[in-house]
Amino acid sequence: MEYSHRYHAYPTQEVAAELDHHIDIHRQAYNYTLYEYDNVDADNIGSAYKHHSRLPDWKDEFPVFSGVNSKALQRTVTRFYQNLTGLSEQKQNGRKVGKLTWKSPREFQSITYSQSGFELKNTSGRRATLWLSKIGDIKLRYHREIPDEAAIKEVTIKKETTGEWFVSFGLETDEADLPEKPDVDSLNTDNSVGVDLGILNYIHTSDGTTVDWIDLEDEYERLYREQRELSRKE
Repeated sequence: MEYSHRYHAYPTQEVAAELDHHIDIHRQAYNYTLYEYDNVDADNIGSAYKHHSRLPDWKDEFPVFSGVNSKALQRTVTRFYQNLTGLSEQKQNGRKVGKLTWKSPREFQSITYSQSGFELKNTSGRRATLWLSKIGDIKLRYHREIPDEAAIKEVTIKKETTGEWFVSFGLETDEADLPEKPDVDSLNTDNSVGVDLGILNYIHTSDGTTVDWIDLEDEYERLYREQRELSRKE
């Protein structure tokens, strides 16, 4: 079974700058993958596996690619082919879609470490530390423990448009390690309450309790002002 856990990250100013730098290198790698896919002999590319073999030549020609983790670089190439597969599936479903295009800095704000190049440590409390190869340590708000039986397959760090950083762990667990689901007939529903979002009320429960809509009228002007300021930022 595959699933993920997501955590708020708090890199230092120096580490955040390094993350921005690495993300931009990976963006260039993604765009160069697209360039080679369109312009290089198909015998040498055409799949993520084949394209991975070209990375040593990339590093010889463009030393900047040597500054990032090798597994993460492979994962960025794979990301292009995953997007290509997704586009092909949409076409097969009858949707009108265009071609993959180069990513601008605003469109590429994450990188993924796969299999190696990362370590989660200091997880005894509500804080934890994530170490990323060639970047350094990043503090996390560890609000949810990762089960001991779960294997971390990959780590993705992303910068949201708000400037906040988040880390997602791709986890894998054997079905045998999962707790058994109780039989429906064995559940006691006497102390259970159903909750639904209503039309006339914000919340309506099965026992007749209602919660009125939240009045945000006084906040509309401030929200409009903040959104206007955000749209002007580069």
